[in-house]
Amino acid sequence: MRTIETTARVGKNRKANLLLEFPPDVSPGDYRMLVVVDEKAIGTGDNGHVAFECQTWDWNGWPKNTTFRREEIYGENGR
Repeated sequence: MRTIETTARVGKNRKANLLLEFPPDVSPGDYRMLVVVDEKAIGTGDNGHVAFECQTWDWNGWPKNTTFRREEIYGENGR
C-alpha cells in the first residue's frame, strides 16, 4: 500500500477534479483508493504550507580557535 499526498480545491458545487501523479513503478490499471480529508481546510493562499516555529539562535560566527578535526569531534576512533 502506498500513500500519495496532494492538495485539492473543492468548489462551491462541492466537487473537485484531482490530478495525481504516481511513481513510475506503479503499473497502469484499476486501483482501489481511499481518500482521507482533514477536518479543516487550509487557509486560502497557504499553498499547503504550515507555519513551523522552532528555537533560533543569533550567530556572529565561529570562535577563532574552533577546529573541526575528526579526532577532536569524535575522539581517537574517528567515529
